[in-house]
Amino acid sequence: MKSVLVGLLLLAVSGQAQPNSLESLREAVEFLSATYGDQYPNGEAYLNRLNGITNAASAEYVQLQREALLNHPHVKGYDWLVEVRSQYWGNHGPINTMFQNGDMHGSGYKNFWGQSARLEVISFKDGKSVRKSVLAEEPEGILRDADVRFDGKKILYSGRRNTDDDYHLYEMDIDGGNQTQLTFGSMIADVDPLYVPGDRIVFSSTRDPKFCQCNKHISNNMFAMDSDGANIEQISFNDLADFHSSLMQNGSLLYSRWEYVDRHFGPSLGLWTTNPDGTRHALYMGNNAWSPGFIGDAREIPGTGKVICIYGATHDLPWGAMAVVDRSRGLEGNAPILHMWPEEARELVSPDDDVYNRDLQYRKEVDKMRPLKVRYEDPYPVHDLMRGDGGGHFFFVSKTKGKATHSYANKKRKPMPMALMLCDVFGNELVAYELEDGPLSPYGAVPVAPRKTPPAIPSPVDHAKNSGFLYVNDCYLGNRAEMEHVEKGAIKYLRIVEAPPRRVYDEVGNWNVDAQQVGAMNWNLTNNKRILGDVPVEKDGSVYFEIPADTFIQFFAMDEDRQMIQAMRSGTVVRPGETQGCIGCHENRLSAPSATNPQPLAMRRAPSQLEPWLDTPSVEKATPFNYLTDVQPVFDKHCVSCHDYGKEAGEVLNLCGDLSLPFNVSYTELMAKSGHRYTGSEEKMVNFVGDGPPGVLPAYAWGSHRSKLVRVLKEGHHDMKLSKEEMQRITGWIDVNAVYYGRYESFYPGRNPLLALPDGKAKSKLVFNGREALNDMKNWVLDHGHLVNFTRPEKSPCLTQIEDAAQRGQALSYLKEANELLAQQPRIDQINAVVELSPMDKHYSDRYAATESEHEESVKAILKGKKHYQFKD
Repeated sequence: MKSVLVGLLLLAVSGQAQPNSLESLREAVEFLSATYGDQYPNGEAYLNRLNGITNAASAEYVQLQREALLNHPHVKGYDWLVEVRSQYWGNHGPINTMFQNGDMHGSGYKNFWGQSARLEVISFKDGKSVRKSVLAEEPEGILRDADVRFDGKKILYSGRRNTDDDYHLYEMDIDGGNQTQLTFGSMIADVDPLYVPGDRIVFSSTRDPKFCQCNKHISNNMFAMDSDGANIEQISFNDLADFHSSLMQNGSLLYSRWEYVDRHFGPSLGLWTTNPDGTRHALYMGNNAWSPGFIGDAREIPGTGKVICIYGATHDLPWGAMAVVDRSRGLEGNAPILHMWPEEARELVSPDDDVYNRDLQYRKEVDKMRPLKVRYEDPYPVHDLMRGDGGGHFFFVSKTKGKATHSYANKKRKPMPMALMLCDVFGNELVAYELEDGPLSPYGAVPVAPRKTPPAIPSPVDHAKNSGFLYVNDCYLGNRAEMEHVEKGAIKYLRIVEAPPRRVYDEVGNWNVDAQQVGAMNWNLTNNKRILGDVPVEKDGSVYFEIPADTFIQFFAMDEDRQMIQAMRSGTVVRPGETQGCIGCHENRLSAPSATNPQPLAMRRAPSQLEPWLDTPSVEKATPFNYLTDVQPVFDKHCVSCHDYGKEAGEVLNLCGDLSLPFNVSYTELMAKSGHRYTGSEEKMVNFVGDGPPGVLPAYAWGSHRSKLVRVLKEGHHDMKLSKEEMQRITGWIDVNAVYYGRYESFYPGRNPLLALPDGKAKSKLVFNGREALNDMKNWVLDHGHLVNFTRPEKSPCLTQIEDAAQRGQALSYLKEANELLAQQPRIDQINAVVELSPMDKHYSDRYAATESEHEESVKAILKGKKHYQFKD
């Protein structure tokens, strides 16, 4: 075989010919002949035959193309495993393919057009595909996500037998024998299994049940276990979803992550890497531009340092345009895209432009890939398995047959049929394998053969510990303009904040500014926050500190008054005993460690311990930030005497703490006067970023430094003097993105006590007088402020909108009933604690308690050198 460097050069510089043309086939055959020599013996004969063909639409051309390309040494040289199933029933986004029982969207699986699946082995010879065997079949179920062990002797896959079952992991011999179930449990989806070095298996699962904050969809994180299914442990702790992992040549994992902390939900499905033990999670590419809304199905192309992946939409199935990307050329925009199928999809990728990606007017671009007429799924780079190179030019991938007219498949619309294609960078695409049996199509082609085993990465995880360590080399370092105009010495503290996951959802949605909030949380933000504490920053900008392990946290750079200068609008985690570090705040993800601070001051001493926030007794006892209990007391003490109903100042800004819907009065009034969403660094009453744009923002772009409320209070409003602690309560609230509710749980449907009354729906409708619909109430509140008052019902503005006196009196009586109910059963914002759960919340709370108990047993077994099999009878 000639040097692979020749092939790599072609990959980098060759221009793609017209699709399926005489030129594209000639380029491919010439490449194969030059690269593989004697392993591709018919190259010259193919070129001679091609010289006699003048029409690329002719039968002669089609036959020659199949023979020439399917005789690629690494195509015909292996058998190929394909999963045969229906296209997933679509619902909302690319992670929503599990539809496990016991969930809001569990019925999605029952809406599959064809509920059957099998795992087949196919091969190619003389331009023809041959089905050699069926290894596994489920007439009423689904089989998916197959992976072949490094020695080529075992196959790992995920499957569910029928609609009453959930996804579990299975393993079988290469001939289909000795099928063994590895994982167990009800209302759990185990998918995306992957063999990793060290006789371990990594997979994605809903064993840590979480829901996306902007809707009701169950999400999955990554787990690892022994090869026999024992000692399952969680290795990713993102507050949303980690999925579609693949193994890289250096032994690390490449995966898709969806998390949107202080960010818009749409463009936040980028590529990340981690070690198989969950250490060193790091962003690989994406995440800071509007489109694509989803990057997934990513695999490293062996021997190239490049990746084949899918560029898709946020609200779509896990399919879209196929792209070969080189992150060394850039992490956003078109620069890293070497090849794309279809080529016109490049026009749908947002530019790598800071100003553009900081502008929320482009937020609908997260679905820019949805109109594509063709969609690709499950790409695999054809290469030499044992050498671990020779890839980058040919790919197996599933592709829609005909025009892709819809993304969702259900009983009314048949699922889009797909075919297994062989594509190359020269412009050729041919159907390698297709089926004619109803809705079933081939997906996920992988070679059935031994392959080169990546190195096993030593693990520093120590389950006997409950903390890890983090350091920052220099907080003042930024990538572009993120840390400009920040004077050296201005950053005095780093604030460590947890972004807790959402483990429950309310049955009723009642707030929708940019993203639907099923059970309102905040004005235009779906996260809640828990301030764990602060640590000092040295004068050279270095920080070194100890933090709780397996906790999803973000950092805030704070000044001497503990006001935010810059924020991390994402999250990270350290495993027990792990030490992890970064170069600076918003560092260049491609740069090497900075030599400007070779001996950071913070690393010359013991790690700092977190200083708990204000009156929090300890880091362990920190409670979620809750506006009504953490901030409102300051307004009650200093402001409400003037800023209340019937007062002149109250007509300008009402800061009373009475309960409204879905928040309290002061929060609603402050936020209504602060605008619909983030628009930039101009001063507002409260400048919060909310579910902000994906582009990294400059320092001082939002927060307490850009809020009129803070400026007025610091200047001395009518000689009012706030203590340092009181001021920090207000600035701290704004800097954690002006959150309201501390918890997702809700005893009352939609946070609305009216709905908990007998005949509550009718009573709520009368009170709101035609504004009970989501958008109607939202628009009123945006324009006018709060609508109801449950604490002093007679003060409710909604009463002034009811002209009929009898109806007005009836509405007041219902509000008084709600007031009495709240006295018996407080709303979550009143107490910032869960006293009684709704039936729906209790269902999910109990399920989490069960899976958490099993996880604890696994950790105990690991520490004792024993085996624990979760949920196995």
